[in-house]
Amino acid sequence: MRKKVGKSRLIALLLVLLMAALCGCGRRESSAAPVESAPNAAPAAPAISGEQTLPGRADGERFEKTIVLEGMEETVACEHVRNETLEFELDYEYEALDRYREAERECFISRYETPEDPWNYLEIRRDTGSAELVASAVAAALADDFSAVETESVTLDGAGACLRIEASGGRENAAALQTVYVIPAPDGCLVAAAHCTFESAEGFGARFAELVNTLTVIAG
Repeated sequence: MRKKVGKSRLIALLLVLLMAALCGCGRRESSAAPVESAPNAAPAAPAISGEQTLPGRADGERFEKTIVLEGMEETVACEHVRNETLEFELDYEYEALDRYREAERECFISRYETPEDPWNYLEIRRDTGSAELVASAVAAALADDFSAVETESVTLDGAGACLRIEASGGRENAAALQTVYVIPAPDGCLVAAAHCTFESAEGFGARFAELVNTLTVIAG
């Protein structure tokens, strides 16, 4: 009889210990649950959107990009230009062109040319006249040196709507070509004139067109 009572007490003690252990586990699980924010707590900072505008490139910054030349994609090494005086920026291929910066203009000349008398080059200057008046004056001046001069409205990726003047059939050199872009800008316009020949039109002509297409007017 005593042995049976001892076993009953032992079983009862084990049950008590088991219940205590189970209660302890319940308390530990409840303490790991998220704590609700206090009513006056500051809201969490919003996530940064991937569509936010990033700062522009600095003058002289170099990078690579892919362009289409002569019908084929080509990865080219570019340098960013930011001219605060003339108020524009663009990208050019520094491995194909040399940059010459002057007070009143920027010039990009083929590395295979003589800088003093180049055939293939692009120059950018600023004019105080309106884009329409300047384009008319440029077309009239080109008509003295070229047999065919045409003006049309185009849209550039960087600068938007502008006027493009195509001149061909040079009176002194029949192979000479000029493409002039007159781009509206605050207090006037920008004039970007690309010079090349029929032989280099698919190479340097296409490069100059790509270069001008990246041009952006800096807001004054």
